[in-house]
Amino acid sequence: MSKTEVKRAVPKRGTRRSAISVADDSLQSAAGPSGSEDTESLFRAVFEQAAVGICYSDFDGVFIRVNQRFCDITGYAMQELVGRSFAQITHPDDVAIDNQLGDDLIAGKRGPYTLEKRYIGRAGNTIWVRLTVTLARTRDGAPHRLVGVVEDINEVMQTEQALKRSETRLQEAQRIARLGAWEIDHADGSRVWSDEVFTILELDRTTLGNFYLAFENAIHPSDRERVARVYADSLANHTACDMTYRVVMPDGRTKHVEVHGRTFYDAAGKPSRSIGTVQDITAQKQSEIALRQAKESAETANRAKSDFLANMSHELRTPLNAVLGYAQLLETERAGPLLAKQREYLRDIMAGGKHLLELIQDILELAKIDAGRIGLKIEPIDAFAVIDDALPLIESMGAARSITLKVARPVTPFPAVLADRVRLRQVFLNLLTNAIKYNKPGGDVDLTCSIVRPGFLRVAVRDTGSGIRPERQAELFIPFNRLGAESLAIEGTGIGLSISKRLTELMNGKIGFKSVVDEGSTFWVDLPIADASPVLRDTPEISPDNPIVNPAEDSAGDIAASPAAGPPAARSSIEPGRPKVVRPLRRILYVEDNPAHVRLIERALSQLGHVSLTTVHTAELGLVAMRSMAPDLILIDLGDEGVVRHESHRRLMAMADERHITVLDLGANQAIAPDRNTADAGDHATGAELVDIPRLLSEIERRIGFTG
Repeated sequence: MSKTEVKRAVPKRGTRRSAISVADDSLQSAAGPSGSEDTESLFRAVFEQAAVGICYSDFDGVFIRVNQRFCDITGYAMQELVGRSFAQITHPDDVAIDNQLGDDLIAGKRGPYTLEKRYIGRAGNTIWVRLTVTLARTRDGAPHRLVGVVEDINEVMQTEQALKRSETRLQEAQRIARLGAWEIDHADGSRVWSDEVFTILELDRTTLGNFYLAFENAIHPSDRERVARVYADSLANHTACDMTYRVVMPDGRTKHVEVHGRTFYDAAGKPSRSIGTVQDITAQKQSEIALRQAKESAETANRAKSDFLANMSHELRTPLNAVLGYAQLLETERAGPLLAKQREYLRDIMAGGKHLLELIQDILELAKIDAGRIGLKIEPIDAFAVIDDALPLIESMGAARSITLKVARPVTPFPAVLADRVRLRQVFLNLLTNAIKYNKPGGDVDLTCSIVRPGFLRVAVRDTGSGIRPERQAELFIPFNRLGAESLAIEGTGIGLSISKRLTELMNGKIGFKSVVDEGSTFWVDLPIADASPVLRDTPEISPDNPIVNPAEDSAGDIAASPAAGPPAARSSIEPGRPKVVRPLRRILYVEDNPAHVRLIERALSQLGHVSLTTVHTAELGLVAMRSMAPDLILIDLGDEGVVRHESHRRLMAMADERHITVLDLGANQAIAPDRNTADAGDHATGAELVDIPRLLSEIERRIGFTG
């Protein structure tokens, strides 16, 4: 056949014939003369049962017929491949070269070719194959079909690639680590060192005579005896030889090396051969020294930062408390009625001031934890009792957003946990307030307890809010990071969770969470169980199937009375329209070291009438005043935890207890706290909360007998 005739017989690349129309004659074309049934049957058997994949395609690369092995390799069914182009299952990076080689084969520019290429399997996986393509011709010699034989080399390629990666990593590691090798033949005393050993010791192999002597002399004089002893002990005891020592360079510089060696012994137990490595760890040693120095500098700076924050927080909250205190006095309207606009201004002042005070409190709390200056009283406590203490404080917050709070109480009481009661309540309050703040209006907050792992009780708080995006979850416990919530109309500082995490860990617990976008988040705290004995409580047994909603019976505004309080005196008649009652004079002793707070309390108490206020700035002076004036009530707001814990403070509290004098311990500048007539008063004062003037006045009136 002439060259011109062959060209006419070759179908043009890109011209597609129907897969159905050519499938019927494909076997006959490949098998030989028409009608040779034995030959065709043999061919079919070879085609179907071959251990390699076989495929026929037209000159556009469209599969006409494939065998079962080809289907097994690619993961496709036979009917899925017939009529599909090879390019559709070929890795994009391999399509061009396969096309080029196929075009050259069809055009007669080359003979059959073999190519290592990648298929994309039906499952999306990459499959390495060795493809051999030849040109099937008609009986008259014209190009007819492309025949591909496919061998699965996926495992081989993966093994080769893994081996190459491993070899590359090893070579790079040896180069970077500067790791030398050595060997000693104990039979003849010969020694072998790799080039890297010479590099480490900065010795020239070509000009060096007795390297062994040079190696021994390079060991720092102060380390030679120890090195010899460790090596001798390893030989005698048949143990590894691992040590670190110093070597001296020819110019006098000192390096640190780490040596590891192993010795092999003959049948008689004598050493026959020792092999090992020597590594230059000078940079590592220098880094350790620098790291230690940096750590010390950082700790010094952190202490300075904490001291600065503590001082600044105190300086900021002192005038802020005064501003908010006077604003509260105006709100009571005891000095005269207010206009609607004035009340609106006062509300804005109070809202902004409280938010700023919360920020100061959080910063101070974080600084105290970082500085390790936070005291904890770890003891067995009932976790549900702490939960019940926290629930009333968030009732109004939840009600304002129509949030339903559900607490699932167990039928069988849980054992006590080891924790600090006040700090644990702080953690619970943070989780509960967050669940309300970041919830949707009308959503739910579920609180559950369970034992999820031995020795730990888990308290979990689940909300139905918008959840946290996965890409932001790693930032959750970073201080001041609100994960974009700062753009929302939700107040917060981004410190609460950081504080909760650190407090939980200080109590030997663990805090965690899971969150699903548009479904909500669950935050949990795992607390160590004190013992196996359950805590018996006087609460009704309520199963998780019958949870209670906002279960606390006490009002959030209630203040616990001191056990030392005496019987109430005459009631006050402060309501308009009621007959005026003559009040007896009551004496109040106020122990306070802050002049601004003294002025605020003086002005606040001046509105009560029939009250004589005596102020002293130390607990020592308070003891003197108690002996001379016999007060009806003692207010304590020292502001300095160190002073609160002083012996004089304990004596003051003890004397009040002996004389049955009511004590309102305001803690360290915080709002009215539960009364304490014990020596450990002030242990948990947080130091930045707002003095609630209306509550304070109402409580003072109640304690001195002006109200019931």
